[in-house]
Amino acid sequence: MPGQRRGRRSVTGVGLLLVLRLPPPRPKSLRRATRAQRRERHRADAEEWATAEERGLLLDMAVEDLLPLMNAAGGNRLPIFGQLDPWSDGVLGRGDLPQLNAEVDRLEAAAGNDVERGLVAALRALLARWRDEPGLVLHWYGD
Repeated sequence: MPGQRRGRRSVTGVGLLLVLRLPPPRPKSLRRATRAQRRERHRADAEEWATAEERGLLLDMAVEDLLPLMNAAGGNRLPIFGQLDPWSDGVLGRGDLPQLNAEVDRLEAAAGNDVERGLVAALRALLARWRDEPGLVLHWYGD
């Protein structure tokens, strides 16, 4: 959950949270909100995210683990992962799923250690869950 660290992430590390959720009723952008305001807003989602994590619909990634892997796989040339910003939020639709699968294939080919291979496996599992839950969209939340 943003503002709280789980797993391997350090207290000062930057994270990226991917969550499969229902589409928002209307698009909202928190780009102009302060980091504290964004964290406060996301605290309201904590219970939903805990349930999503239990169901395998949430992936909390440390950017310091993801960036080297993305750079090895093509960096900004990855149409979707290359545009994910760990300091902003966004939503991806089901139409993005084929491209995401192709990019995870590239990440898998570039994975050079157990941490990176574990991250790829977690991404694959999240995308598999998305295929099984057609009413959901993929939200990403940066720190």
